[in-house]
Amino acid sequence: MNAPSELPFRVEPREVPAAMIDALKARFGDRCSTALAVREQHGRDESPFDVRPPDAVVFCESTEEVAAAVALADQYAVPVIPFGVGSSLEGHLLAVQGGI
Repeated sequence: MNAPSELPFRVEPREVPAAMIDALKARFGDRCSTALAVREQHGRDESPFDVRPPDAVVFCESTEEVAAAVALADQYAVPVIPFGVGSSLEGHLLAVQGGI
């Protein structure tokens, strides 16, 4: 197969500030995870690319919670990567710059 196994470009990941992780955990409690297993599960798709997982995974339960998570990400200039079922073949949900 001739599919590339690494991204065709290089980007430097952004560090997610600890203050943002603290704010997410304060807002979402156990529904904000920084556990490696959870981050790896939600940071992969069906593409051949191998990049680091997101810095945190937030399990929102309403439109308002999504808005709150996105507002925090905007406040700290952190990328947001939405996750559906992880079936992308092109790397759409990879956290190439870090993020949530």
